[in-house]
Amino acid sequence: MKCKFKFNETFTGDDVPKKTKWIYSLSGIGRDAAYTLISLFFLTYIQYTGVLDEAQYALQFGVITAIIVVARIWDGINDPMIGSIIENTHWKWGKYKPWIFLGAVTTSIALLVLFLVRPVGWGFVAIFGVFYLLWEITFTFNDIAYWSMLPSLTSKEKQRNELTTMVTVFAAVGAFAVGGIVPMITAGNAVMSYQMIAIVVTTIFFISQVVLVLACKERERDIEAEKKQPKVSVVEMFRLMGTNRQLFWVALIIFTYYLGSALLNSFGLNYFYFSVDYSNGGTLMFLFTVVYAAGTIVSQAIYPLLAKKWSRSQLINYSFMAIVAGYTLFFFVGNIGPQTFLPLHILVIAPIGVLIFAGQGIFYLTILIMITNTIEYNQWTTGERKESIVFAIRPLAAKFSSSLQQGIVYVFLLAGGVLGISNQIAEYERLKALGAMTSTEVLDAANTLISDFQNSPFGPWGLTILKVGIVVIPLVLFTLSYIMIRKKYTIDEKKYALMLQDIAEGKIVKE
Repeated sequence: MKCKFKFNETFTGDDVPKKTKWIYSLSGIGRDAAYTLISLFFLTYIQYTGVLDEAQYALQFGVITAIIVVARIWDGINDPMIGSIIENTHWKWGKYKPWIFLGAVTTSIALLVLFLVRPVGWGFVAIFGVFYLLWEITFTFNDIAYWSMLPSLTSKEKQRNELTTMVTVFAAVGAFAVGGIVPMITAGNAVMSYQMIAIVVTTIFFISQVVLVLACKERERDIEAEKKQPKVSVVEMFRLMGTNRQLFWVALIIFTYYLGSALLNSFGLNYFYFSVDYSNGGTLMFLFTVVYAAGTIVSQAIYPLLAKKWSRSQLINYSFMAIVAGYTLFFFVGNIGPQTFLPLHILVIAPIGVLIFAGQGIFYLTILIMITNTIEYNQWTTGERKESIVFAIRPLAAKFSSSLQQGIVYVFLLAGGVLGISNQIAEYERLKALGAMTSTEVLDAANTLISDFQNSPFGPWGLTILKVGIVVIPLVLFTLSYIMIRKKYTIDEKKYALMLQDIAEGKIVKE
């Protein structure tokens, strides 16, 4: 029987086959589910599941934070090297699919080890250091190859906008599914819940990548002509950042945007635990995540309709105004010091969340289109596209921002006085995993600790410290992103159309 799938099956032209478009986009569910589990919840897993020595909890948590910071900085530096490897790939069964598959295999192994292997104390710190670095490197291979494949499929702006929208919507589905489920089910049975979630997410991630490799087509390319091109060196990749000024500014924009958007999520579960209690904080976080998902997915799903009505410049303006309004209102929810302004209730934070997350959804999707357009800008000014190198810049900026984010989170959790309490809760969860406590006993004991914190003289100010990290710092960062877009990014719709026309005519324009 003849095999139905061909690794090296390709298509010609700018029209992406329907099957490729849908499978490529749907595979984002598994990818972002896996990334969200690590990036958003792994520190919380460490914080609340008793893998650290009780007597050295803050020190070991600090060392793990430092490992994450160093690993992500190194991974960010390493991203252009990985982009170079992918750019110079000339395998017959695809330029991008081999790295998507190989990255998926090793990423899956690392993810399972991180959640399922549980030595305590410094033994866990050592295992974490090795496999977290493996996770960062191997997921990067998958990530750069995946995102580099997107602009290679089509140069038509309408099709690219549509494909980018589909990818980000399905990626958001994966991210928000994990973001909502984890806080809902982990309190009181954290160890087993995290392990089961890790197994399910890894399985979905791996299967989605295998299906992509088997069923998606890459656009036909001249392999022999590509082999004759000079190899791309790491030096040349950093030179690209210097010569492609639009790419340089987009990298800075992504850095500040990612850092700002990640802080609310990173602080969120701790903030809700300590503002409400251990039993119900996760539920409130789940409901807030539902709002997050709805605002982001709906706004991104209707992006093509919005793009028909408004220019990218207008979309950036409107989305930024929504972000500013939402974060400003959120600052006055709950306590600011001993004073309460707006109640921390889902009916209050839901409409605020819609403003924040719908605004961020449009803002982020517009940035993604901006970075894909720098590929044509590079071809317009140099005659070379270099998709893999350009898309290595996105994870590079994301990793640098993520490393700084981890340091900020650690400092604010320590300054807010919550690390010591989470240490005690983690011991309760460890005893639950050993069968020495019931879920009810864990929840009751944890709620008592948090209530004592809230009623202490420092409690309201500790929550205010967290609020500054959640609201004030992100708002400053979003403002920086917006200013750079308005002042430094010049590829609007009119210029992009001109670039495509000049490229089709073989012109190279020096700006």
